[in-house]
Formats: sequence, structure tokens, C-alpha cells
Amino acid sequence: METTNAAVELLRRQDELATRAQLYEAGLTRAVIRWRLGRSWTAVVGPVIAATRAPLTPRQRLVAAQLLAGPQGIITGEHACLHQGLTAVPGHRAVRVLVPMSHEARRVGFVVITRTRRPDLQPLLDGVLRLARIPRAVMDAARFATSLDEARAVIIEAVQTGRATLEQLQHELDAGPRRHSAFARRALADARTGVWSVSEAHLLHLCAGSTVLPHGYPNPVLEHCGLRLLSPDLWFDDVALAVMVHSRAHHLRDADWEGTVERDSELTAHGATVIGFTPRSIATEPQRVLERIEQVYLTLSRSGQRRSAITMTPRGVGLSA
Repeated sequence: METTNAAVELLRRQDELATRAQLYEAGLTRAVIRWRLGRSWTAVVGPVIAATRAPLTPRQRLVAAQLLAGPQGIITGEHACLHQGLTAVPGHRAVRVLVPMSHEARRVGFVVITRTRRPDLQPLLDGVLRLARIPRAVMDAARFATSLDEARAVIIEAVQTGRATLEQLQHELDAGPRRHSAFARRALADARTGVWSVSEAHLLHLCAGSTVLPHGYPNPVLEHCGLRLLSPDLWFDDVALAVMVHSRAHHLRDADWEGTVERDSELTAHGATVIGFTPRSIATEPQRVLERIEQVYLTLSRSGQRRSAITMTPRGVGLSA
């Protein structure tokens, strides 16, 4: 059975997706739609139909969610983050869409539609898609994260890549509901310390719980006689002790992974002591990692080790021991 030109154009604009109501408006009868569904089309979610039998692409899943929610819907959370270039979110869970309070909240297939009193008045527009901008999308992703580390990962990535400021994220946190906000609040507090990765957050909290170590500074700015040095992941200023987290994924912010690791010697050459750990060892052997840091700190402290000409400027607020 033939498809009308209007229907062909509609499907082209909407990534080969349309609702039944849209197809009726484009001139297709129920009989034509039923015939197509029996051969080459697929019922996707609710009244949304795909003019293909192939699995939906990530973008098509978003378009289907948008069509289900309607033209006032705004996609938010992890899928809005992924679509806008952030990667520290799972991406396999339901697509979350915000709608005005006058609409119905519901879950249909892989789409969760939630009512909000605070719609994004300037969503990012991409074809038929309407997406919450990064600060809102990130905080919504953090609110519905299934672990603290998941919330930490997306918030830290947004801050460290410059896609959102701490102030923007704090505004979104304060403006939203307190329900489901525990992980988001703790993750944002960690981001304020200046940590650049989830592993660094683990390291900072580990050392903050020590009865031996003093206040540690995440990623401070270090200089020696006007020369900018490598920023260590955690710094104990009184003895010039640098603790490094060596992870290729963590250091993707650095253009040269090998060069970053080799620059540890730069700190040593200017009078600092450097010890390094992997994210895996911090996660699986935290007590051994802490004991090693405490041992080195005490050795340096007893020997009278000082930071010589290295000057330190804190980057975040840190955590108290």
C-alpha cells in the first residue's frame, strides 16, 4: 500500500518515527498503518511507530520519547547528557522526559514522563528533540543515579570539561526537590573540593578519615620560582608530599598520558616526594593505600622534610582530616 508524500516527509523529519495521530493527519488510514506494521514498520512505544524493523538508534529512542511526551516535553537526565557530549553516565536506563504539571506522569516502555513545576524555558533544540541544558540534565542525572560514584562521575565531568559551573549546578540542586537528592548533594560537595575524578574523591575521603594525616589539597596549583609545576592529585603541603592517581582514563584530560606520568619526576626534581596508586588499588585495598601514605608522611615529617621553594595555591575547599 502506498504512503502519502506528507507521511514520507513527516517520517524523514522525525528520524523515521511518528505517532499514529500524526500519520492519520498525514493522510494514512488505519488499514494502511496496520498493513505496514505487518510487514516493514514497528510499534515502538505507546502510539509511536517506526518505519523500520531495525533496532532503534540512540537518537531514535530520544525521538520516540519526545513524540510520546508531546511538544512540551523536555528530555533530561543521562540521555540528555549523552546527547550533548558527556560520557560519564550509563545510558542504558529509561529516557526521562519532563512535562508541565497539566500533563500526565507515566511510564511507557523505555520512557518515564515526569511532571515538573520548573520547566526549562530555553531547552536545546535539535530537530524534533527538546533537551534540558547541561546544568539541569546533569543534576537530574545525579538525582536518579543508583550510586554515589555515578553521581560523582557526571557532576565532576561536567565541571572539569567546563560544560557547567559549580554555581549553575548548585542552583539546579537548590531549585529542585529534596527527594532523591542525597547522592547529588554529596557529589556536588566532592566536586567543590577540586577533585578531578571519582578515584580522587575516594582518595580524598580516605585520607580525610586518617588520624595521622593533616589537611590534604586536591589538585593545587604548584609553582617553583615562577615555574608552574604538575598539579598533584592530592598534596600535603607541610612535607611536600604529592599523591598521584595513575589512570589512563582519568588523565584523558591530558593530551599525553605517558608524558603526564613521566612528569611525576618534575615534582621530585623540585624537592617533593611523589607516591602513586591506581584507581583499582584505591577501590579494592583502601587500608593498604592509606597506611602507605601515612607511613611516607610520618617519615618525611620526622626527617624535617619541608616544601622548600615550592609554593601552593589551593584549587578547591578540600576536606578536613
